Amino acid sequence: MKRDSRQLFRKLQLVYTLVLVCAVGLLAAYSLSASKRQVRETNLEYMGMAGTEARDYILQCAGDADYVHNILYNSHNDLEELRHYICDDVEDYIRFRLDSYADSSSVSYFGLEDFFSSIFASNSQLVNIRLYSLQQEILTCFQADGASHREKRTSQQAVLAAEEAGRDGSGEAVCFQKKLLDPVSLKEIGWMELGFSGQRFSDIAGLYEKAQIIVCDSDNEAVFLSDSGIVWNSLRSLSDLEKEEGVHAREEAAGAYRVITILGKRDAGRISGWSFLAVLAVSLFLVVAGETGIYLYLSGIMRRLETIVDGMERVKQGDLGIRIAHGERSDELDIIADSFNRMCRDLDLYIKKSYLAEIEQKNAEMAALQSQINPHFLYNTLEAIRMKAICNGDREVGRMLYSMAALFQSQLKAADVITLAQELHYAKKYMELFEYRYHDKFTWEVRCGDGYLQVPVIKFVVQPVLENYFAHGIRLEADDNHVGILVRREGELLCIEVADNGRGMDAQEMAEKNAALRADELDIHKSMGLGNVNRRLKAVYGACCGLALSENETGGITVTLKFTLPEGAMTPEAGVRPEKHRDEECDEKSDAGGG
Repeated sequence: MKRDSRQLFRKLQLVYTLVLVCAVGLLAAYSLSASKRQVRETNLEYMGMAGTEARDYILQCAGDADYVHNILYNSHNDLEELRHYICDDVEDYIRFRLDSYADSSSVSYFGLEDFFSSIFASNSQLVNIRLYSLQQEILTCFQADGASHREKRTSQQAVLAAEEAGRDGSGEAVCFQKKLLDPVSLKEIGWMELGFSGQRFSDIAGLYEKAQIIVCDSDNEAVFLSDSGIVWNSLRSLSDLEKEEGVHAREEAAGAYRVITILGKRDAGRISGWSFLAVLAVSLFLVVAGETGIYLYLSGIMRRLETIVDGMERVKQGDLGIRIAHGERSDELDIIADSFNRMCRDLDLYIKKSYLAEIEQKNAEMAALQSQINPHFLYNTLEAIRMKAICNGDREVGRMLYSMAALFQSQLKAADVITLAQELHYAKKYMELFEYRYHDKFTWEVRCGDGYLQVPVIKFVVQPVLENYFAHGIRLEADDNHVGILVRREGELLCIEVADNGRGMDAQEMAEKNAALRADELDIHKSMGLGNVNRRLKAVYGACCGLALSENETGGITVTLKFTLPEGAMTPEAGVRPEKHRDEECDEKSDAGGG
């Protein structure tokens, strides 16, 4: 049973795929972890920036409060009016204002309200200014929209009111209290408190989305919460907040205030859905690309393995001419292919040597058998029969017996290497026998220069070609069958061309036959005549010699036999004389000789 040739492919592909998926999975996990770490570091940095900006805003508001206080004390008129506003009752304050206006040369009177309006106009974050008179125990609140109100408060009530300011939704987040002193006696006459908006804290929290801002006063009470969902306990420490709420917390001091920024630990390292999808898409692309590369790589290896296996199967069927193509990579498969080719080449050479040795053994056995036959008896008997036929007037039978005797002589008596003249002589006798058989339907012609007649050649190379023609090529329905033998030179080679006008051969079949002859293939299940001649020519004269088929002008086949010429064995060509069929004389002596 033939095994599945893709088992190794599937196993390797599975292993490589698992390695690829694990590698890409680890890479994706590392990328997500690195992204989370980077996002967490970025968010923590943003949290610190949010706290720093909130602190800077508080310090800026403190500086603005100092600036307003300084402006007030640098303006004698504004300070004097403020002193009367705080220390005098309403009637005395109105009288002071009227006297001041009367003494003034200006058309308009600029009072305390105008001073505060200019302050509100120059600072958009300032939302209210509160004045408290210790003598009058009156708290006056001026707002940025121009509204104002006065109310009777004790000192303690005024302080509590200032602390609660902003928590009632008025928009105030931080406030700074400045003492008011009498410019003459330097006694404290009250205080001024400036309240600043918490909108800036909201803007900062909106800029850094994940960070939350808590602004606490000196009593650790929250004066601003960026998220209403935050539950603040003034008794909790920073470490308790981190443990209980699972957040990162950072504190920055800004005078009497503290800015606490918090960031949820889960939110700190949470990456966006798009980032996760991007990592997933890249991972899928790497898996697909890697799987494609693995498939192409393993397919190339499997093709090379299948080529080697197919070569082994062909060797198993007896084809030692197979050669496996291999590249220059010099990997293990190339080494196997090269070793396989050398093995086939050496094995083919060994078999050929064994085949030739077997042929020589059979020749020796045949020679031993032939030596048991007295050739003189055979020749003398054929000669006696021939002379009897001639005496009886049957000259045609005499010629046939003469041709047969000559053929027997060539096969049983002549040496393995004979002259070209002898080989052509035997070929003529063979064609004469078939001329008698196909009377008036067959003619032949031999063209050979005199300078080639003494060239030594191995015997019995032309007759199998003629036999192949009579077996497969002759057209029995026609009367113009013809075979021509031409001897010519081609460089250092001697060529014998046997051309006929027979049935011919299909072009593809002829190409396959020539390929088999060039490869020195011999199919024992088919006609061995031409293959045997080709193999003997290559074995004796070399790989450049042998036998080839081609189509001629008459539509038949030309068989070309090539020999190498020994040095000095060939004289200059003295012309080619055609020798056509002619009747033999009745008294022609047989080359077999008389007994």
